[in-house]
Amino acid sequence: MKSSLLKKRKLSMQANPPEQEKENSEKSSAKKLGKVERFQLPSSPEEWQDLVENAKLEALTIKTLPTEMFGSASQASDKQYLMLRCYSPEIVHPTEFSNHMSKFGFSKNMLRDATSLLDQSRDWAGYIRTLQEHISIRELRESHADHWPGSFMAAKRLQEQTATVQGTHDLYSHANNQKSAKCRDAEDEATPNAALIVLLQEITHIVERRDFEWVLNRAGFLADFGDGRRYRAFTDGVLRSTSDFKVFSITEVKRAFRSHPVIIQEACEIAALMMTSPESAVFEDHFLLVSQDRHQIFLTFVKYEKELENYYRNNEACDKFLILETFGPYDAEDPGCVVELAKVIIAAIWIVKGSLSSGAVLQNQT
Repeated sequence: MKSSLLKKRKLSMQANPPEQEKENSEKSSAKKLGKVERFQLPSSPEEWQDLVENAKLEALTIKTLPTEMFGSASQASDKQYLMLRCYSPEIVHPTEFSNHMSKFGFSKNMLRDATSLLDQSRDWAGYIRTLQEHISIRELRESHADHWPGSFMAAKRLQEQTATVQGTHDLYSHANNQKSAKCRDAEDEATPNAALIVLLQEITHIVERRDFEWVLNRAGFLADFGDGRRYRAFTDGVLRSTSDFKVFSITEVKRAFRSHPVIIQEACEIAALMMTSPESAVFEDHFLLVSQDRHQIFLTFVKYEKELENYYRNNEACDKFLILETFGPYDAEDPGCVVELAKVIIAAIWIVKGSLSSGAVLQNQT
C-alpha cells in the first residue's frame, strides 16, 4: 500500500513539477489580469486608439503596464499587446503580393529569375506534378520519373500528412462534403512544423552558393522593458547564416487554422526580435516571419522603426506602430500557391545575400 502511494506521488510530481505549475499559473494570471473586454485585433491606428481608450490605458505605456500583465509571447495579454503598439491590416491574398513587394525589396525581375531557376529543377517539377495530379505519397515510386519529387519527397510527405486527419486527406473530405473533417486541426504540431522547415530548406537549396539555412532550432528572444517588465519569445525555427548564425527570418507554426491569439504571439515575437536583433530587418528595413497554420502558409513583413524601439527601451514618446503586413494563405497542397511561395522565398534569399555583400545590414540602427 505504502509503495503504491509513493509510486502515485512520484508520477504526480513528474507530471506537474512545481516550476511548471508556477509558470502555468503566472501565464494564466497574466492573460486574465490583462484581458480587455470585447477585444478585437485592431487593423488600423484608429481601431487601436479606440481599444486603448475603452480599456482606459491612455496613461500607460509598455514600461508602466503592471508587471503581472506580462505573459510569454504565446500567452501575451490583451493589454500587453496593445501597449506594444501593434495592429494588423487585413491579410492580403498572394495574387496581390506583386503590388506591395517593392517596399520589401522585391522586384518583378527577381520573381522572373526565380521562376527560371525553379524551371531548371527536375525534382521541383516532379513535386509540382504530384500536387497538380493529386498523387498521394503512397502511390509514388522512384520508377515514375516524371512524378518523382526527389529531394522534395520529405516535404511532400510532411505537407500531405499535415492535411490528412484520421487517414483522410482534405481533398477527399471536401469531395465527400465532410466539412467538419476538413476543418479539423492537424494531428500534431510537430508535423506542420517539420513540413514548413523542410519545404523552405529544399526551395533554398535550389539557390547556388547559398550561405544560409532554415533550421528547426528554437530561437529565444527577450523583450526586457525594465523593472521586471519582460517576456520571452521562442520561435519554431529560423533562417540563419551558416557562418555566424545571424538570424534573418523567423518561423511560427500551429496545427490549427490562423487565429487572433496566433497573430498576437507573432507580434510579440517580432517586438522581441526588434529589441534583440534589429539587424535582422534586411527586407528594406522590414523583418520577415514565415508561418504555417495547419496547411496554410503566410508571409508577414514588419517594418523596423527606431522610434518604436526607443519607446520600448526608454519610454520615449512615439507615434509609430508595429504593423504586421501579412500575405496569404499559400495553400501547401495547391500547386499554384506553392510555386508563388517558392518564387518569393528564392527572391528573399537573394535579398539577404545582397544585404550582406553590399553592407546594407543594419548596424544596431544608430
